[in-house]
Amino acid sequence: MKPEDKSKIQSLASDLNGLKSRSPEETKFKDWKDKAERNLEEVFGKSADQLARFKSIKFFEFGKRQGVPKETPLNEGERARLISGLEEARRLLSRFTES
Repeated sequence: MKPEDKSKIQSLASDLNGLKSRSPEETKFKDWKDKAERNLEEVFGKSADQLARFKSIKFFEFGKRQGVPKETPLNEGERARLISGLEEARRLLSRFTES
């Protein structure tokens, strides 16, 4: 892996910390996820196993919070699901830079 590709992936992993707030912003999360998918596609290719594995992560779905205003902070269960998906992404991105 080229150093600049490794740097892209490491940057994605470090950006995860900003997504773990008590009141995460759906748009920031979606922007990060879109950027991650684009970067992984650039580094590994459109049909790469790494991209497929990233896309298979069960991230928290903000859109399924029915009847709750967007600005309402996540409850403990929602926050746990959000952090779980983000941590899985961090582990996976870290593995990609090790190979």
